[in-house]
Amino acid sequence: MQQTKNPLIFIIEDSVVYKDLIVGFLTANKFSNLKTYNTGEECIKNLHLKPDLIILDYIAAGTNGLELMAKIGIEHPEVDFIFLSGQNDVEVAVQIMKLGAADYIVKNDQSPYKLLKSIQGLVNNTRREKQAKGFRIGVVGFFVLLFLVIMIIILVSIFLDLEF
Repeated sequence: MQQTKNPLIFIIEDSVVYKDLIVGFLTANKFSNLKTYNTGEECIKNLHLKPDLIILDYIAAGTNGLELMAKIGIEHPEVDFIFLSGQNDVEVAVQIMKLGAADYIVKNDQSPYKLLKSIQGLVNNTRREKQAKGFRIGVVGFFVLLFLVIMIIILVSIFLDLEF
């Protein structure tokens, strides 16, 4: 996930009712940068928009979610995936998570809340990673600056000794 303030989220859902439920719930919880698609093919056509997260089903209209994740992940490894599926199969969930999905959520009455919690977790992880990267850059910058100051002091002392 690249953006933490208002991540671009693609939702692939062929059920209009469930899609509206998820969009309404996420929008009510301050995730408003949403694009919805009925099929994986529609989503692929819009990858130039650089989504941060794709929410998809394991089995959607004519598309296998694993194949779609693999296809998108090759060219866009920065995109996170959350599966929101009616498949209540532990083996499928484990396989999906092993292949790189951020989460696997079974569709039920609690799934919007679980989805929100999962998205917030991804946002927080991205925020922490950016802070850690900034800290590492700051530390390296400090030591480079310290090295330069020491070198300048050494060079100045050498030149001052030569003049006397």
